[in-house]
Amino acid sequence: MRKQLYLDIKNHLKTVKNEFGDQLFLHFDLWNRQVEFIEQETPFGCPAVFVEFAPMVWRTMGNRVQECELTVTLHIVTEWFAGTADYSPTEHQALEFLQISDYVSAAMQNFSTTYMNGWMRTQSVTNHDHERYVDNTESYKCNLRDISAVQQFELADIKLIIDN
Repeated sequence: MRKQLYLDIKNHLKTVKNEFGDQLFLHFDLWNRQVEFIEQETPFGCPAVFVEFAPMVWRTMGNRVQECELTVTLHIVTEWFAGTADYSPTEHQALEFLQISDYVSAAMQNFSTTYMNGWMRTQSVTNHDHERYVDNTESYKCNLRDISAVQQFELADIKLIIDN
């Protein structure tokens, strides 16, 4: 289930466009604290987006169907360019990283699939604690339904022969 969930999220994030209509993100991956351990990380292009799943607390609904309230955090990692001060000639360009969260929010608000309802954004955090990168996080909640344990039955093609 989580594999399909990640792939669906990634494919939807690939539809996010920048102001010129180009695919916004250059790199997609699961979150594994990449920015905290950047020296050991495989290089990646920016802007990048990493998907983090919060713990899932499942409720059994019956017939082996389970549901949970899912929180997904998208880590939007961009390179840090100084020069955001009011008097800086590069202020506009240096602040572009803040616009990316708006593009993501517009694309992900009410994102849904056949096994989860629409996403609702719950939190935004900007983390400046990394030398060359900024990690903007956008957290979303939705309800997720897992039917992978439900037994599937196939109808048998039975012909009745009746003797008189």
